[in-house]
Amino acid sequence: MGARPRNDTRIHKTVNMQRHTIDCLFVRTKIEDRALRVVIVGAGPAGSSLAIRLADQGFDVTLIERDRFPRHKLCGEFISPESLAHFQELGVRDDLLSLGGPRIYKTRFSDRKGRSFVISSGILNGEGFALSLSRYEMDRCLMNRAKALGVRVLEGTRIANVMADGKSITGVEVVGDERETIVADLYVDATGRASALRKMADRKAENGVGESGKPLAIAFKAHLKNVRIEPGTCEIFFFPGGYGGLTSIEAGLANLCFMMNASKARELGADADVLLRKAVCQNRTASSCLESADRVRDWLAVSISSFGRTTRSRMPNLLSVGDAAAFIDPFTGSGMLMALEGSKLLAEIITSASSGPASLQKRYDAAFARAFGRRLRVCSILRRAAFLPVVPSMAISLLGSTRRGRNYLAGATRSQAASG
Repeated sequence: MGARPRNDTRIHKTVNMQRHTIDCLFVRTKIEDRALRVVIVGAGPAGSSLAIRLADQGFDVTLIERDRFPRHKLCGEFISPESLAHFQELGVRDDLLSLGGPRIYKTRFSDRKGRSFVISSGILNGEGFALSLSRYEMDRCLMNRAKALGVRVLEGTRIANVMADGKSITGVEVVGDERETIVADLYVDATGRASALRKMADRKAENGVGESGKPLAIAFKAHLKNVRIEPGTCEIFFFPGGYGGLTSIEAGLANLCFMMNASKARELGADADVLLRKAVCQNRTASSCLESADRVRDWLAVSISSFGRTTRSRMPNLLSVGDAAAFIDPFTGSGMLMALEGSKLLAEIITSASSGPASLQKRYDAAFARAFGRRLRVCSILRRAAFLPVVPSMAISLLGSTRRGRNYLAGATRSQAASG
């Protein structure tokens, strides 16, 4: 008798069943790995983007925000060209572009006497234009995206208490519409320069002590109408004791944000309208742009007690992101970018973790230093120069004559030097 014909159909079914079993095991393992519960406090760009990235990978994420959205926030409201690629990954780029924020094609830096140089948005990595959009709209868009991905969002909710066993956080008690205790494996402080969660947690740590320090600078922000500003331009102007930025935003308004040395501000009275007249408008460009301007909202103000990298938490299962991790100087126009880059970096570390949350802090610190250490050091030097009486004018005169120098300076405040 001849050999019995092979039943190829049966073989294929067996192989497919085996593959299906392997696939199911792989998917189940991934899901089990994603069982890590994450609480993020602060729903600004860093917190919301981190929540989006983790939720997209299947993590159980709770996002806690003290305010109710939408709300206004002190910010330069400048979204650099490189940030748009991050917003594409987060699934909100097209939504943000549809909200009416003007595209910014150049940034002009002016000294007190009106001497200036221009940096084109096209020299930076990205799409060749920046975007100027209020935090009122941008933060709402990011939060809605987080909700759509299944993130549990608690608005109008404050942290009332941090529970700890002396070595790590065991839970947070929150007060909002209800009072409840939320338990997670990993906690992230995205509360901005205040670092509110880290400070509360460190007071719980063994021998923990509170931080203190006098303000180094004071920042102010307001939305204006009837501003004279060249379309597609972000204006950065230096004045005695500080610098400011002006850019058009949606609805025909403009955003003015300026920062001053704290002692200089106190010397002039620390009233924002007085400082605008006596300090900011000593810059000729600022005076011309703001001559007919009217404020449409009250001033927002914050004091700034530190720049650069913040202190690492004593709690190993608490990490920081955005301004809570490091505050980069606003005149670089890269604050938003650094918040988005930092949240992506942290999300990648959490996603790839093969052990418990306690090991994440050291890995994150090392990766953060590699990614941002150089630009923070460069900005520290530039900041000191910006507050000196003569240096900004000298630098503007020099950079106005060398395109290579302008491009290198722009790149030095980012991940790599700009080309050109």
